[in-house]
Amino acid sequence: MSSMVAWKNMTELLETYLMTLVHPFRIHQQFRHNLPLPNQDGHIYEPLTLAESIGISWLFAIVRGLFKIVILNFFLQSFLSLQSPEFSVLQDLVRSSGFSTYYFFLFSAGLDIIFFPIGAIVMTEVWTWIIKTYSKWLNPELPAEDIAHQITTAALSSNLFNIVPFVGEVIQLGLYYFLLYAGLRSNLGTSRSLAWVILLTPTVALFMVISLILFLLFYLVAA
Repeated sequence: MSSMVAWKNMTELLETYLMTLVHPFRIHQQFRHNLPLPNQDGHIYEPLTLAESIGISWLFAIVRGLFKIVILNFFLQSFLSLQSPEFSVLQDLVRSSGFSTYYFFLFSAGLDIIFFPIGAIVMTEVWTWIIKTYSKWLNPELPAEDIAHQITTAALSSNLFNIVPFVGEVIQLGLYYFLLYAGLRSNLGTSRSLAWVILLTPTVALFMVISLILFLLFYLVAA
């Protein structure tokens, strides 16, 4: 009985996780204003917690890591099988360097899997702080903490596309920012221009810090 309940809960969590991708704007309207989604018979989706969203995203990160290992192994074996036996010295050199590269990427894929939750938490907390700060500036009476967590947690649904070979990480990154944009527009209620300002805030801040460091270095060298 308990296993059936756990399976049902997992199914509901995964459904909410995927529904963020299907209705990125409407799902935030439901989180914020309890507006029903189309063709859902009034069903209300509860926002995922950070632990729930990272847990599901981690599964896709594991699949991505396994795909990397399988694809790398396939190309390595295919490349070695094409080497001519007449050049045994060259073949041994390629085999040695090839397996060194293979173990490097294997180690890299393992680190990606292990440290994925830490990276996701850090990124989520940074964006939560940024969105919460802007939310307090816009309207101090808004539930800034809840809104920020709903927006950043929902954006983690983009990790589904990590399982797409070769281009999955690029798609995931672009979709992550799109889901943040959808949350800012529908949950926080910002204008298009303000949503872009919020999204560009980390880039502008990083550029300012780098510029300040370069200016200080130039000043010290010139002095």
